[in-house]
Parts: sequence; structure tokens; C-alpha cells
Amino acid sequence: MNSKKVNILKTIGKVFNQAVKEGKTQFILLLIIGIVNCFSMYFGLLVPELATNIAYSFITEDNINFYQMIKPLIIVLVILFIFAIMQSVYGLLKIYVNRNLKTKYELGLSKKLSSMKWESYETHSVNMKIEMVKRDGVNSYLSIGFELVPWMINTIFYMIIYILVIARISVAIGFAFAASSVIYILIGIYCGNKIYKTYRNNDAIYKKRTYLYNCSKSKESHQDGIVNRLYHHLSKRWRKMNDDWNNDTIKASTRVTLYNLIPGFVFAIIACGLLYIVIKEIQNGDKEIGYFTLIITTIVNFRWTLQGLSSNISWYERDFNVHQDYLDLMKYGGEYPNTNEVLPDDYEIEFKEVEYIYPQSQHKALNNLNLKIQAHETIAIVGVNGSGKTTFVSMLMELSKNYIGDIQVNGKSLNDSIGILRNSCSCIFQDFLEYQFSVKENIALGDISREITDEEIWDILKSVGLYEFVCTLPNGIHTMLGQINNGIEISKGQWQRLAVARLLANTNSKIWVLDEPTAYLDPIGEIDMYNFIYDLKGDRTVIFISHRLGFAKKANRIIVFKDGKVIEDGNHDNLINDKNSEYAKMYDKQKKWYE
Repeated sequence: MNSKKVNILKTIGKVFNQAVKEGKTQFILLLIIGIVNCFSMYFGLLVPELATNIAYSFITEDNINFYQMIKPLIIVLVILFIFAIMQSVYGLLKIYVNRNLKTKYELGLSKKLSSMKWESYETHSVNMKIEMVKRDGVNSYLSIGFELVPWMINTIFYMIIYILVIARISVAIGFAFAASSVIYILIGIYCGNKIYKTYRNNDAIYKKRTYLYNCSKSKESHQDGIVNRLYHHLSKRWRKMNDDWNNDTIKASTRVTLYNLIPGFVFAIIACGLLYIVIKEIQNGDKEIGYFTLIITTIVNFRWTLQGLSSNISWYERDFNVHQDYLDLMKYGGEYPNTNEVLPDDYEIEFKEVEYIYPQSQHKALNNLNLKIQAHETIAIVGVNGSGKTTFVSMLMELSKNYIGDIQVNGKSLNDSIGILRNSCSCIFQDFLEYQFSVKENIALGDISREITDEEIWDILKSVGLYEFVCTLPNGIHTMLGQINNGIEISKGQWQRLAVARLLANTNSKIWVLDEPTAYLDPIGEIDMYNFIYDLKGDRTVIFISHRLGFAKKANRIIVFKDGKVIEDGNHDNLINDKNSEYAKMYDKQKKWYE
């Protein structure tokens, strides 16, 4: 929950500074037109009064100068027509400025999120802020930037006019209407905080609801749902999450509606008193009949303005809180300074008593880890789930500096900067992304620092065993993949081969890290994949991480992880000959699968 009190004026200033900087002249012009258009309301109020007086005069009087009678009404209508043109210009300009500001806001947010520290995504409070900002941040930003000031000026101007019109009848009733406006404002602020808190409290439920809803989104989940008859079960769980989410939202909305009845009741009593006074004055001949129409119009408009005031304040209050989440995210420190430094040809990487705990955990993912990696080694890292293998890779890739202990390259600590290891590594994680681009683009993403030629792409495809398949595609390496671009569907194994191809595209990498690189390949394909990686590695250091141990025999070195530390370190022959070793036990169990 965001416990920080939002400084509204300060927030408005920050939004405006950002909007003026990014929207430039068009944004300023938009604000000016929006403010000028506020004055159209005054002329709109004159129309019913003038029209009523004209109609009454035609009925009750003779020998009327028609032109002189309708001249004021014509002038007012012309002015309103000019305002209507300005409103059309405002709408068109708003679309243009809205698009630009939205684009720049989302680019800025994406840039910030991409530079945030890795462990920030592991922190619940930060994750909830990210969820809220990604869902509603841009709308809150545009709402404050575009709508708020014109709406505030519009509303204040309207209410001053309304109260001045009413004060012509009774100053006391004018003050009474002003007091009812304050009640609307206070309730609007209260309701805005209620809406925001409801949204924040329901973020976790909303995420679960959305996740369950998306469980039937892909063809893989659809297939799984049909085969395992999961639709009813998942639908039932989704319904429970959806009901919880809706019930809390409905309760908050009901409470807001009930609170808004209070100022509405007060307003109705005051309005009845005002109408009684106006009728008496018309009966006494102190006012024309058109003034009754003016007061009726004023009361109706005043009522709608106050309802809009309460509702808009509620949502603007929520927008301020959401934008405060955005400002909080912008304050989170980014990564350490990046360097362009890379590993030398000969190097030694050493983990010295490294400990790491994830933000939402009390368990040490790495526990007093001591490990050295030499240049040109081929290393197999094995161990059960939760043993620390993937966390070790994350530290090796410099995803976090929040560890205890030290990581050194050639005796020099890495704590001061990020880059030397990250710049020297290419990595394929088990949950690799399937980029719905062309075949060539998929591979070229492995090294965006240079232009990769078509000949290189074809050579890489030969290496990963996709050459013949791509030759059969309609546009070869320029064939689009995936459904978004109406492209070709390929198998999970073929997607994984493309992921390995991205690794091969980066010829400057000194270290290859492969986390379960053959998870979606058949046994023959797995053997082929490991063989060509061994063949192509050259003098690179290659680190394999896998639950399947068949590949480990060819590694120079096998490292066994358990409880966040290294418990065994050696080659296949040394470890397998020790029948009490963890590696020998794991290898023996897997060997029995094939006997």
C-alpha cells in the first residue's frame, strides 16, 4: 500500500514540466484552446434566457422589432459557433499531442524498467507499483496533463458564474450552494483514495485472475486444457478470483455512490428554496419569465457540474496516486555504471564466499559459494532444482550486485561497475523468448552491434541444423515466424535451435552459458546440439547447465551444486568412480532409464 501522502500541486508541476518538455508548442496551444473554450459556458447559459424572453415577448406584446429582438441571440449563437470550431480544432490537436506524449511516456517507462536492478522485480512492493503503472500509468499521466487544468478552470469559472447568477436572487443561497460544493470536493477526495486503495489491494487478485484467464490463450495451453480436461477446473478457479475482484470493486463503488447521495440531498433542498424565491419574484413582477428559465438551467448545470466535480476529483485523486507510483519507480536506482571492458584472452573468474538471498526470501540461494572458472574451460553444472545453479548464472551475468562476498576477474573485484562479464557472455536461458520476427532477425538479435550478412545467417543455420528447413520456407531467411505477422508456425525444438543460433551470431563472446539448451529436443537432436556446440566453441569458455547428465561426460569439468554451494568439482571419471558422490548417484539413476 502506498502510504506516502501525495503532494498534488507538486505532482501537477512535475507532470506539466514533463508534458511541456515532450509535447512542446502543440501542448501549450492545446492548453490555451482548452482554457478559452471554458468561456463558452457563459454564452450557453444566455441562450435559454434570451430565447424564453423572445418567445414571451412575441406572445404578450404587439409591434415588436423582430431584428432588434433576435439580434442578441444571433450574436450569442455566432460566438457559440466559433467556440464549436475551436472545440473541433482542440479535439484534432489533442489526438496528435496525446499520441506523442503517450509514446514518449511509454518509451521512458520501458527504458527505466529495463535499467532497474534485477532484484527489483523480485520485490513485492516494487512489483505491485510496476503492475499499477503499466496498467494505468499512461492514462493517469495524460489525464493530469491534458484534462486537469482545463477542467479545474472550467469548473471554477462555471461555479463562479452559477453562484453570481443565484446571488442575484439571494446572497445567502449563493453561499449555501458554495458550501455544498465544498462537501462535494471533500467527498470526491475521500472516494478517490478509496478507489485507489481498492485497486492497489486488488492488484494481486487481478494478476491471478488475468493469469488464469490467459491459461487458455496459446495453442499449447489450449491443447493441454483439452487433453487433460482442465477447462472446467481452470474456469472455476478463474471465476473465484474474478468474483473476489468484482466483489471488492462493487463494494467500493457502492460506498462511493452512497457517500455522493449526501451532497446531492443537500443540493436538492437548497435548489427547492431557490426556485420558491424565484417564482415569488416573478409573481411580484420583479423578474422576467426568462429568468426562471435561466435559474432552472443554472440549477441543472450546477447539479451536473457538482456531480462531475465529485466524480472527477475521485478519479483525479486516483490518478495522482498512480502517478506517484510512477514517480517512485523513476527514483529507484538503476544499475551500476556500465563499462565497455571485456575479458582478456586469458582470465580467471573467482567467486569468493558469495552469498545471495532473494528479496522475498529468507533462504540463501547461494551459500558461501567458492568457485574458480578458467579461460577456455568446458564446464557442466549439475544439481537438483533449487540448488543454486541458475542464481550462480545470474551473478555471473552481473544481474545483481546485492551479494555478500566477492566476485573477481584476475584478482580485481567487480563491485565497482557492470560490464566486463556481461559484455563477454552470450546466454540462452531455458525460458527463451520466441521473437515473432523473420528468421534472419531472430538470429541477428544475438549481436545487434553489427550488421550480419545473409551468408553468415545461412552458415549459422547449417550449424544448428535448420538450413534445409529454412530453404523450404516461402521467403527463406526473410520468412516471418509466428501468428502476429501471419507468419509460419514452427515447433518448440526449432525455436530452441534459433535461440542457439543467436548465441552463435555473437562472435565476440568469450563465454557461452547454456541453461537447459536442449530441453525441447529429442535425444538424437540433443546429442547433435551438444556435439556442434563442442565443435564450434573454439577457445571460448562454455558453461552447460542441465538436469540431464549425458552431456557432462565430454566436459573438462563437472561442478555439482547443492544448497547454494559447490559440493563436488572434478571430471566425469573422477566423480563417477566415487560411488558415494552426488554426481555418481544422479548419473546412475538416469542411466537406468535407458537400460
